[in-house]
Amino acid sequence: MTNTSQKIFNNKMEYKKENINSILTINVANLIKNYNKLKSTNSKAEVAACVKADAYGLGCIKICKILLENGCNSFFVATSEEALSLRKKFKNINIFLLNGVNDQNTCLKMIKENIFIVINNVDQLNIIKKVFILNKKKIKCAIHIDIGMNRLGFSFEQFKEIYDGIKNYLNIKLVMSHLTSSEIKNSSHNLKQLNRFKKVIDNFFFLKSIKYSLSNSNGAFLGKKYCFNMIRAGGFLFGLDLSSENKGNPVLSLKTKIIQINSISAGNGIGYGSNFITKKKSVIATLAIGYADGLPRNYKGYILLNNKKAPFVGNISMDLSCIDITAVPNLKVNDWVEIFGNNVSIFDFAKYSKTITYEISSKIGNRVKRVYNYNI
Repeated sequence: MTNTSQKIFNNKMEYKKENINSILTINVANLIKNYNKLKSTNSKAEVAACVKADAYGLGCIKICKILLENGCNSFFVATSEEALSLRKKFKNINIFLLNGVNDQNTCLKMIKENIFIVINNVDQLNIIKKVFILNKKKIKCAIHIDIGMNRLGFSFEQFKEIYDGIKNYLNIKLVMSHLTSSEIKNSSHNLKQLNRFKKVIDNFFFLKSIKYSLSNSNGAFLGKKYCFNMIRAGGFLFGLDLSSENKGNPVLSLKTKIIQINSISAGNGIGYGSNFITKKKSVIATLAIGYADGLPRNYKGYILLNNKKAPFVGNISMDLSCIDITAVPNLKVNDWVEIFGNNVSIFDFAKYSKTITYEISSKIGNRVKRVYNYNI
């Protein structure tokens, strides 16, 4: 490896023998720091982890193990498949199924595996009721009340109307809702939704040993009054903060290999469609990463090598992409380069992709090896 690539990625060549071309490195120490930072916002509120979509692309099982070792015992997933996969590995954690169930068989599986079903609407409630009639046992669940997201959840008026008819077969462990604009500290929506949620709580006074949850990660930084009994932490844990004010520690770094270097004369096209034409003699490096690995096809950014920009040129394809390294000498085939991380932040990467960090991390493909670094 050259001096240039050693600065970019120092891995003692342990991945060369595995023929690995792209690596997502997870900084475990910073992940734990972010978790503890959220815990410090309110010592009385439990910090649960949202690990849907394979923990936002970081690897659900490994991330849950790390967080469990650091005191986290409640986890939220989106689908029944995610819930069952998590339960298979961890027998004693609390698992909440955010999207609920849409058929009786799935409902029975969740009950058997002691998974808390989040009930979002009357259709899901009717399924729960039918299962109760079969089992004659109250079903442990969470109730999702919509206070402005207008995505999932009962309206509170709707839930009040039906509660008397359903309370005999529900064992409600959590009442939850979701802030729409918590990343914008001064948004008027935050206080409006807080007051709506307080009214929801006032109407659940008859339930004992129940928890309430309103805040996602950014909601926790709005103040203790937003935290209630549980904070549902997501992107902030993984260094994907959407707020410009609440900054966590960086967690992710994506690197890939150069697999070919060509010297190309002026007037030649690069990639599909030849949408980029060289204006002068250029040195073009082909990288072993494409949109199947999570590099957006519309990405218009660059790689920073020795403080010099190496822009992406030509259309990004499924497995490959190209950068112009004319201004960066001494690179060679099999050198590692960083797509995002220490040089180009994941926030800038997302900006050049015209999206948010959450989408970037959750779309990183399975061909990219996840490496959990405890020593960064």
